[in-house]
Amino acid sequence: MKRPKISIVVPVYKAERFLQCCVDSILAQTFEDFELLLVDDGSPDGSGAICDAYAAKDARVRVFHVTNGGANKARALGVSESAGSEYVTFVDSDDSLPHTALQDLYALTGEEYDIIIGNYDRNPKQYADGEMDKFGLVKQIYAYNIAPSPYAKLFRRKLFDEKTFDLPRDFVVGEDFIMNLRLAFACKGKIRIVPTVVYHYNDNAEGIMNTFNYTLDYLGRSYHFKKSVIPEPYRERCMPYCIANVLMMNHVIVGHYYYHKTREKTQLHLQVVADIHNYGYRGQWWERFALRFSNPLFSRLYLGIRALMLWMKRMKRRLT
Repeated sequence: MKRPKISIVVPVYKAERFLQCCVDSILAQTFEDFELLLVDDGSPDGSGAICDAYAAKDARVRVFHVTNGGANKARALGVSESAGSEYVTFVDSDDSLPHTALQDLYALTGEEYDIIIGNYDRNPKQYADGEMDKFGLVKQIYAYNIAPSPYAKLFRRKLFDEKTFDLPRDFVVGEDFIMNLRLAFACKGKIRIVPTVVYHYNDNAEGIMNTFNYTLDYLGRSYHFKKSVIPEPYRERCMPYCIANVLMMNHVIVGHYYYHKTREKTQLHLQVVADIHNYGYRGQWWERFALRFSNPLFSRLYLGIRALMLWMKRMKRRLT
């Protein structure tokens, strides 16, 4: 059997409403040298049967039925089964691809590039055409200037190893972030960024990103993984990016003191302050200033100011 140039991995769970649109958009691609790996993640609806029907009609489709283990594990299985391909890309089962998405991405591949990153249609930060090294990509991922999502990207297959998807099952928001960082650090070549829209993102109101509620404990776990993923030789250079990332969630840390009516500093608070000192983080003054609000009264003031600023931003967007 001829080895495909691209393996497309689609985790499938409770996707009955969207799956046909997703798969049809993939099979209709102008670039045809690919395999489609549908990983039925123990879906309780009719998704598994839909996957099997497509596999019966198109030889490029392979289906795997597994016990529910989460999207991260499903992607890991898909990648492990794609050993013969040159590149790997991911599509979520409630999204779809523009007609020329694979062609647009593959046209930019070359020996010098390990990752090709395209745009998606609901991206609030539209990309400019260019290239960067691994450190540039890591910095932009931590800053959310490049979406830390699995989709709209073409990854060289050899970047993946047994640690790429190594995360606990209950870490369900942020696993894509860690995967992207691990693949970025694994790069030997350059990364190409293009403004071309190669992905149609469906903002599913029932999706976990729209229903998940961050807690202080979960933020602490997330910060731990985002720190530990940095290889030791790159720690001094990349930890400031990681610190800036966690400070974007200052309201979760500060809110702890208001909601729990306590002055006792949390372990996460102490760790972030220690890291700011140890790694010489500068950043913006208001990022560091917020960590001083370690009591209920000042925490309420901080959260009130933050709510006002968010409201003003929303009003500005509506007027423009």
